Amino acid sequence: MQNALDDSGVEAEMIVERIDNVAVLHLNRPAERNPLGPEFPEKFLRILRELESDVSVSAIVVTGKGKGFCAGADLVQTLKADDDDMESQFQKVRGFSRLVHGIRQLDLPIIAAVNGVAVGGGVSLGLACDIAIAGESAQYMFAFGRVGACAGDMGCAYTLPRLVGSMRARHIMLTGATIGAQEGKELGLFVDVCPDDQVVARAIEIARKVAASAPRRANAATKVAFIRAEETDFETCVTYEAYVQAYLFERPEHHERLEKLLTKIKG
Repeated sequence: MQNALDDSGVEAEMIVERIDNVAVLHLNRPAERNPLGPEFPEKFLRILRELESDVSVSAIVVTGKGKGFCAGADLVQTLKADDDDMESQFQKVRGFSRLVHGIRQLDLPIIAAVNGVAVGGGVSLGLACDIAIAGESAQYMFAFGRVGACAGDMGCAYTLPRLVGSMRARHIMLTGATIGAQEGKELGLFVDVCPDDQVVARAIEIARKVAASAPRRANAATKVAFIRAEETDFETCVTYEAYVQAYLFERPEHHERLEKLLTKIKG
């Protein structure tokens, strides 16, 4: 484990564990089910940038310590019923918007290992990741309405319809639904469901397969291509793919792998 203590000697809100070429980022407030405090976005993004700059890391797993993935906003620290400072509230919300934007823009693929319950912003965090798997007790609770808030928070109104379809997403968000692990898999929110005590190991296994499937830069290009496809028309998408592919064809990793494959084919 790394980053067990922060600079002040207090137990860190997040811990990074290195396992070969995979970094596991543990949310580390288990007694409170890992809520999102006001400083969480800045700390989280700083860790992501550090991992992105480390060429030995090929994929990231995000999970929660203890029995919960993420309890959403820390209601005590982040939201205050008597806070009438609109600018302050807006800046807090914008910080979490930047958080999910940073996940999407990161070169490294991010896999959510959803252990236990994810509530509100915790759901949005899982949805923003590239791949998500669930433990058997995992739940996505779309609970924004319980505090009189919009369910379209931290990009949820963008990511959820693209996973489950527009009408189903509206139904989930407007009814404040709770989605269990198996139902989530059937809807396309999770690629796999496994026993709770195996969810992180399964996520690491997927991360290793991602790392082994292609060079680091090629996987980064694939991730960007998916994001561009979500946000642009078909012509723009395929044109972008062509330029990126031409660039990758000149990379040394491509030449090395191609030579090995051709040698194997020729016998």
